[in-house]
Amino acid sequence: MMSDVLTIQTHAKINLILRVSPPTPQSMHPIGSWMHSIDLSDTITIERIEDTASEFDIRWSDGKSVQWEIESDLVYKAHASFEQHCGERFPVRVRVEKHIPAGGGLGGGSSNAAGILMALNELSGSRFTEQQLQDIAHQLGSDIPYFIDLDSFKARMPARPAIVSGIGDQIERSQRVESDITLLIPNFGCPTGLVYRAFDERSDHAPFDLSAIQQAATSGNLEACSIINELQEPATNVVPELKAIIERLQSIDVHPHLSGSGSTLFVLGTMDVSARSRIAKHIPELRLIETRLV
Repeated sequence: MMSDVLTIQTHAKINLILRVSPPTPQSMHPIGSWMHSIDLSDTITIERIEDTASEFDIRWSDGKSVQWEIESDLVYKAHASFEQHCGERFPVRVRVEKHIPAGGGLGGGSSNAAGILMALNELSGSRFTEQQLQDIAHQLGSDIPYFIDLDSFKARMPARPAIVSGIGDQIERSQRVESDITLLIPNFGCPTGLVYRAFDERSDHAPFDLSAIQQAATSGNLEACSIINELQEPATNVVPELKAIIERLQSIDVHPHLSGSGSTLFVLGTMDVSARSRIAKHIPELRLIETRLV
């Protein structure tokens, strides 16, 4: 008998490589990115209910409600889009406990949206294929298709790593890589639109080689020198506080990488006690999370 209640974990991601091309005439930026899920997740419970209005309760892990209107959350939008593509109402009660920082380049909202789409699909008897779900997801946001991985979802595993290209719609799965990761999370976010606009203002755009990204993902090469994010410089130009934090970290011999359009930074491996102590002394506002690739 099919359950009417699902509880799932929706994992964050980091960009181990992010290359960006100038915008198309439709103002979309083709990318080449190696994305990998990490062991940091939100918890979502979806319960199918009788024919009444759907209910959404989205809170932080400390019990406080999110600071934005529920109707603007990707969880709400994903449910509405699922109903639209079904051609009928699908009433549910949704509870989200958020642990992934918002606006930090970790894809928390995108992961939530993908989780909702896959959960609703399972509760409805799997009426959509993975490709159809990815097509629905892409209408909501360019990062969401990465998280649509039905085989992993059925096993209640995070989305497999992938080379993501095109405008986020081309997904080539790769093998999972094992590594500890330390996240360094500022107490502010980065405005994605302004970061891309700053990227567009640069005149030194060079075409990227997708095969080089594919080779790195295939080899599982996680040398620090192979990690590239072409949005890091634009992000620091848009948000001077981010630039200052990176410079302060470098001054104490910590050399971070940016995930997505920021503001979350990360370093490979587990940070030793000495480095953690230096950060606590010189940049006490920076939140550290020890996690790993999954």
